[in-house]
Amino acid sequence: MNKADVQSTLLGWIIPLAICFSVLLRRKKGLRQRLFVLFAGNVTLYYFFTFLYIWRGEPWYERIALGVAILIPQGGLRFFRAFSTGARGMGRLGGVSAVLGLILTAAVLYPSSLRPAVGPAVMAYVGGFMLVAILNLNVQVKTATTRVDAARIRYLVVGGFLTLSFQVVDRLDHIFKLEIPPFGLAMTIIYLYVISQAIVRHRILDLYEMLGRFAVLSLMGVALAAIYTGLVFWAGAGFSINAFLASLVILIMFDPLRELVERKISDFFFRERRILEQEIAQMRRHLMHVIDIEVMTDRLIDGFENSRRITHASLYLVDAHGRGFDLKGSAGPAPELKRIEAAAANRHIKSSNPSGAILAVHLQERREHLLQQGDRDIAQSIGESIEFLKELQADAVLTIEGDDHLLGLLSLKDERLKDPFSPEDIALLKGLTVQIATGFEGSRIYQQIKERDRLAALGKMAAGLAHEIRNPLGSLKGAAQVIGDTAQSSGGIRDGELLGVIVEEVDRLNRVVSDFLTYARPGHGQPRMVNVNDILRRTLQLFETSREGPMHIVVDLAEDLPGCKVDGEQLHQVFLNLILNAQQAMAHQPTQRIDVTTRTRVMRLEGTDKDSPAKPVHYVEMRFSDNGPGIDLKTLENIFIPFFTTKEKGSGLGLAICQRIVRDAGGEIEVRSQPGQGTIFTVILPGVKNTDIEIAS
Repeated sequence: MNKADVQSTLLGWIIPLAICFSVLLRRKKGLRQRLFVLFAGNVTLYYFFTFLYIWRGEPWYERIALGVAILIPQGGLRFFRAFSTGARGMGRLGGVSAVLGLILTAAVLYPSSLRPAVGPAVMAYVGGFMLVAILNLNVQVKTATTRVDAARIRYLVVGGFLTLSFQVVDRLDHIFKLEIPPFGLAMTIIYLYVISQAIVRHRILDLYEMLGRFAVLSLMGVALAAIYTGLVFWAGAGFSINAFLASLVILIMFDPLRELVERKISDFFFRERRILEQEIAQMRRHLMHVIDIEVMTDRLIDGFENSRRITHASLYLVDAHGRGFDLKGSAGPAPELKRIEAAAANRHIKSSNPSGAILAVHLQERREHLLQQGDRDIAQSIGESIEFLKELQADAVLTIEGDDHLLGLLSLKDERLKDPFSPEDIALLKGLTVQIATGFEGSRIYQQIKERDRLAALGKMAAGLAHEIRNPLGSLKGAAQVIGDTAQSSGGIRDGELLGVIVEEVDRLNRVVSDFLTYARPGHGQPRMVNVNDILRRTLQLFETSREGPMHIVVDLAEDLPGCKVDGEQLHQVFLNLILNAQQAMAHQPTQRIDVTTRTRVMRLEGTDKDSPAKPVHYVEMRFSDNGPGIDLKTLENIFIPFFTTKEKGSGLGLAICQRIVRDAGGEIEVRSQPGQGTIFTVILPGVKNTDIEIAS
């Protein structure tokens, strides 16, 4: 019995067994993972029975090992086919391998006189069909959908050739007794580990990461072996108790020791990645306490510049109206685009990869694949997205997501590398974008609170100023009226007319001040349960008696409306204002029409927990629609802003007052309009079903 052979074959089945279990213990196991376990399991069983044969010398162990070896190509062919092209049948190749496998299995079970020839035949069968599997895998490089898949397949092909070559060397060593170390066994273990990482992480490990991982495993193995050796063998008697103590020590020390070794190896092999992780961690900690957009942007740009991994970085954040994204800051050369329209962002970014990250190299690979398939329309669209990323000077663009809308874009580039960002890097950066989104939302809320407080203080000051203006206006009006009466009685007609103008303008200023005080006054009126149909009928009756010119009013009021708790006089003021606005908007229309409708809108709100049923909530909707010239987009954005008006003698407070009244009642006022297509104002108030309603007089 060769002790070295026993030890090497012991490692040959223990380590692959651990690799199999590492894949089996993962929650999500697809076809590739299951076929890999089958393939690696066959290799594990082969080395296990080989180990038993070398250790015990029983011929049946060798026969079982050869029988298991015959199964290795069956698992290998299926796994490599599924790894490259998905779940497809083996076809003629699988049939040939199965027939030859059955013949060899019968030969293995035949009397021992044929055994000297059976062993080499089985090894030739295994090596030949595994070579075919690897060559078939190499063909798939040209049809890989992405560069990452192509790289994985290419590396696995090279690794497969090396493993088969070293296995041949191991067989020659057994035949000619050359005493060569078991390189084939070592390469098989490494190869299985690389494959397991490729299917679990969905990417191939680069050379530095491979060396780093093996260094971690090796140092951990040495450290744990030293602990076991010291406690089990150096401690003297009591193997069981010493083994138990050694196991406890290893379990206690495993996590901190692994973290220490991984940190040291990472600092040695992946210094730039380590710096990037540290910078992102610092940025995230800093952003937790930042609510100023400029400070947040400066910190992000400084962090990217210090990371040594990013040569270009640009941060775009959504504007106040949500129609585009403005450049807030950049590291490295500034991008050509200072603003990205929302439509362009949705077309090039969100539609290309809804997961929140898009890589230029992936777009390029996808475009080439589509061109090969002849799908030129989609390929052209992707080509436009590639050009868009070039304008951004970006290798990767990550979306900054709010609860239900896009808040911004983070574009990054490392001009030193063609494909600088791994999936792990993207996952790390996406965690940063979540923090950016939180900080940006917090900043907007803070700015809204500041603006609200500023407007509240300004409103108090303006209300006081309005009172101070109103008192002199009353005095001016009274004095002008007295002088006007005197001038007219003395025959000064011209002076009387001028003083009449003064009185008229004073009245207009007084109305403006009164409207302003109405808007600024925090009072909510006297809310009570009312029927909005009755208030609307009274408003229309009043309007009919005072209107001038032809106008067709179509009324469609729904019956059995819920009651609304609102001040009836204030709601009457809202209705009258909307109708008068519609009349003035249609002043130059040949036909003038206003449609007034009411209806009940029912919405269902989910309960506070999953067991609570959805509850219906009733709203009353009042709609005023005209066939006027419509409102342009710029005006539509400002119509509810105090003192904004398009009328020659308007105060610009009518709609602002209407909005405040409706919102004080817990409702909302909406407007829809397009130039040339009329305007629709909709008042929505919360309703109460089956309630005694006090009819507003």
